[in-house]
Amino acid sequence: MKLRLLAWGHRAADTASREALAAVPVEEILSRLRARGVEEAAAVSTCNRFELYVASSPERECPRELLLAALSEAAGADLACGLETREDAAAAAHLFSVASGTDSLVVGETEILGQVKSAYETARRAGMTGKRLNVLFQRALYVGKRVRSETGIANGASSVPSVAVQMAESIFGRLEGKAALIVGAGAMAELAVKHLAARGAKRLTVVNRTWERAYALAARFHGEAARWEDLPAALAEADVVVSSTGAPSAVITRAMIEDALRRRAGRMLFLIDIAMPRDVEESAHALDGVYLYRLEDLQSIVARNMSQRAEQIAAARAIIDAKAAEFDAWARSLASGRELSLKHSDRPRRPGRA
Repeated sequence: MKLRLLAWGHRAADTASREALAAVPVEEILSRLRARGVEEAAAVSTCNRFELYVASSPERECPRELLLAALSEAAGADLACGLETREDAAAAAHLFSVASGTDSLVVGETEILGQVKSAYETARRAGMTGKRLNVLFQRALYVGKRVRSETGIANGASSVPSVAVQMAESIFGRLEGKAALIVGAGAMAELAVKHLAARGAKRLTVVNRTWERAYALAARFHGEAARWEDLPAALAEADVVVSSTGAPSAVITRAMIEDALRRRAGRMLFLIDIAMPRDVEESAHALDGVYLYRLEDLQSIVARNMSQRAEQIAAARAIIDAKAAEFDAWARSLASGRELSLKHSDRPRRPGRA
């Protein structure tokens, strides 16, 4: 079996490729790959990464160039910049690291395990998983859970939204009494609302294109929901703005921010853009009284997070390496016709039960 990984992650200096891929539905990418003869493929697409895993038999190996061409066509962009590739055991170890939270922007985050599971389920529904990827992703989920149960990697670990809120506190000192605006109503936005509420933000307002989703999220935290067309007015009232939508281009423009500043009587505006593609127009960074932070600006907090978890990371790495080696041995055994057995605790479940 040949396992190939094409990845654009948060460590890459250039974000253009990641932004272009994030704007394309995973289902569309899988459909394009199937049209090119790819039998097994799954894509992990989050605000921090885009990763394509492709498994094939030796006689039907998928060249890197074919996969890159299909992705470039789907994204409408040259994706060569920032691309990382891995094969076989290294590719499996990387997925296990991702599922375990050791490769995350914020080490130990819990959201990524659910995102890996979602990626697997999407590929399975699209008919793009067979025995090879079923086993790979089921074992990745197993390894992710085991690392969290046997190490302290998630102790006090923060998600990207929680780190964003910590950064807001570093500017304001305390968030008690501050007005917070959350743009979006997905999983990341929900975490942002949760952490802002826990830090005592005075007023929580949620804006989303679908008002019902905004209302449902705001109601859970005793906040308010605003219509999408009221976003400019909401910007004028907020102290802290956290934006995390799935929009293909900026939803908060420089012109909107300039208008909000004229109505704020000199109050500074703090924006945290944790979306990919970005939600806030880049040129807004130059405006007086505006503090704009993006995913890459969280690196200083991440570095501190990693130094505090060095011992836990080493323990997690030992589990990941051992399980990646076991998977590689199993994958190689398929070609010989003498498939190795997996340990009972590691035996893959049927698709859909991961």
